[in-house]
Amino acid sequence: MSFLGQDEQIREYQFRFRYLYISLFIAFFILFSRLWYLQVMNGDKYRQYSEDNRIKKVKITSPRGMIFDRNKKLLVDNRPAFDLEVTPQELYADKEWKKTITILSKMVKMPSEEILDTLERAKGQQNFLPIKIKQDLEQEEVAIVEAHKLELPGINIQMEIKRTNLFGDLAAHLMGYIGEVNPTELPKLNKLIVPGGTQYKMGDVTGKFGLESRMESVLRGIDGEEYMEVDALGHRKKSTNKSITSSLKPKVSLPGKNLILTIDQDLQIAAQKAMEKLYGKKQIGAVIALNPKTGEILAALSQPSFDPTLFSRGVSSKLWSELLNNEYHPLRDKTIQDHYSPGSTFKTITAIAALEEKVIDENTTVNCTGSFRLGNRVYHCWNKHGHGVVNIRKAIKESCDVFFYRMGQRLGIDTIAKYANMLGLGRKTGVNLAHEEPGLIPTEEWKKRRFGQEWIAGETLSCAIGQSYILTTPLQLANAYAAIGTGGYLWKPYIVKYIESPDGRILKEFQPELLSQAKISKTTLDLVRGGLTAVVNEPGGTTFGHRIPGIDAAGKTGSTQVIRLSADKIHTKCESMPFNVRDNGVFAAFAPPDDPTIAVAVLAEHSCHGGSGAAPIALEVIKAYLQKYMPERYSDDAIKAKLKSGTLAKTTRARIKTDDEEDEDAVRTNDINVEPNPAGPPTPEDND
Repeated sequence: MSFLGQDEQIREYQFRFRYLYISLFIAFFILFSRLWYLQVMNGDKYRQYSEDNRIKKVKITSPRGMIFDRNKKLLVDNRPAFDLEVTPQELYADKEWKKTITILSKMVKMPSEEILDTLERAKGQQNFLPIKIKQDLEQEEVAIVEAHKLELPGINIQMEIKRTNLFGDLAAHLMGYIGEVNPTELPKLNKLIVPGGTQYKMGDVTGKFGLESRMESVLRGIDGEEYMEVDALGHRKKSTNKSITSSLKPKVSLPGKNLILTIDQDLQIAAQKAMEKLYGKKQIGAVIALNPKTGEILAALSQPSFDPTLFSRGVSSKLWSELLNNEYHPLRDKTIQDHYSPGSTFKTITAIAALEEKVIDENTTVNCTGSFRLGNRVYHCWNKHGHGVVNIRKAIKESCDVFFYRMGQRLGIDTIAKYANMLGLGRKTGVNLAHEEPGLIPTEEWKKRRFGQEWIAGETLSCAIGQSYILTTPLQLANAYAAIGTGGYLWKPYIVKYIESPDGRILKEFQPELLSQAKISKTTLDLVRGGLTAVVNEPGGTTFGHRIPGIDAAGKTGSTQVIRLSADKIHTKCESMPFNVRDNGVFAAFAPPDDPTIAVAVLAEHSCHGGSGAAPIALEVIKAYLQKYMPERYSDDAIKAKLKSGTLAKTTRARIKTDDEEDEDAVRTNDINVEPNPAGPPTPEDND
């Protein structure tokens, strides 16, 4: 065995050290390069990451725009709401936390077991995150909790913004409601973001229905941002280093724009009060009022209704279930989403068609004996004793079915449809609200396409008095009568008058849009308007007993069946039938008759008669409008002066009948059309 000398060993290992030095050099070079990359090349970036660990960006939600009526009366606002929150980490740190819960339950009038149950259900989440215990605390509850806050560790009052309809359920369908964005809506909403707008994120709210939805891009503002210093767990530090956050510029939130509507809230209230007076809690129907010279919607009421405020921060499953299962569909807007047979209000259209087609003139008469035979079938008049000899004016005034049966027989369904379409029936009005139904005006070709059957002559008779396949929405009906009152001018209904900035500047003003002018002669319109005026203002008129003395109006009553009636039950007293199978009452009108400034349509479900069930509501709305906007002619003092001077017709001095009197002579003062629908109610696709 040979041993190397010291020098040889040094020479041998010296060569190996060279690799070690190279390895160390490479390692230090890599480390230095990495440090240079992190601190020099990306120093600002990673410094920001570091700051983000202790600086939290907080979204400042922008308030939605407010909604006003035409007179700047506030309808929808953003109001503060106070929620009770518990932070488990801070609560459980106190040994006597159960005592705290007991004290808290008394302060907010909530069982301690319910509070404990809420905390138990939230055990899966991180302890430092607050748990919402109760929403919408009353002011007294907020005050007492805040006064004892030092004695309640982990208990906090959090203020939130609640979208509030100041008039509760009044016009809820028109205003609509908001709700939290769901995953399906998110991509669709973000595609519609205007430049400079804020992207939607989960947890944000959006309009779900009504104007809140249709005008979402206008009402929604731009969210802001602010910064705060937090600890490692994300808690806000009690004492912060202002120099850290001062360099970060917060972003100011911008409120949404305001909507000023064409609606007059006083008319809305008048309509609601009139419905309450007649029906109490059994309010089922719709009221719509228009300016016949512009198309502005002055009032829109659908009952039963709901309070949109309850939806603004999440609706309970119990309330949602109640609304969905209500047989009268409170979530549907009956002014545009439901269509009904117009009943005898449609006779006005038949009268116009007969006059324009020269089938009759003002002197043409028909002898009404109470029934009319066509082939082997007898068609009955609502008045089983008949109306005697009637001309066009008296036929409209007393709503004689036999007269209009004969007109329908002479005209044919296609001619009737021509004039109905001319006045906007059977198609959407174009109002800027979702889910408007088109209604239905049938023709011979339509029935053949829809059912594969030929049109039957008897069906024309039923359609001539507004039954059978004829379907209209209250909005369509009001618009048609507006056109009749103003010489045939058909305007597009609209609901937003102008858009306003938060500081009150008008950003966009909406103008009336004329859709068409019906080609109807002045002579025809004058004759028809004369008959409609007689309906309200002359003895024998179908709503004469319910007129309001001194308030001029022209209109037409109607009632429509909801079930078929056999011949022996045609004249059964409606009020004796079960509520849900009683006839619907309809009334359409305009006022003043000589120069209309308002048109109204009312649908009162299961009210039996148009004269007593729907007309009083419409006349109250008309009265509210005329007294507000034409006080020199229709104020109480002006009416009294006319009565005193004798310039009002003596018939207007008659008192309004009581409910008992109406029950006794309802058949004599209200039209009850009874022709059943031979094929049942058509569905929306029938108008394809």
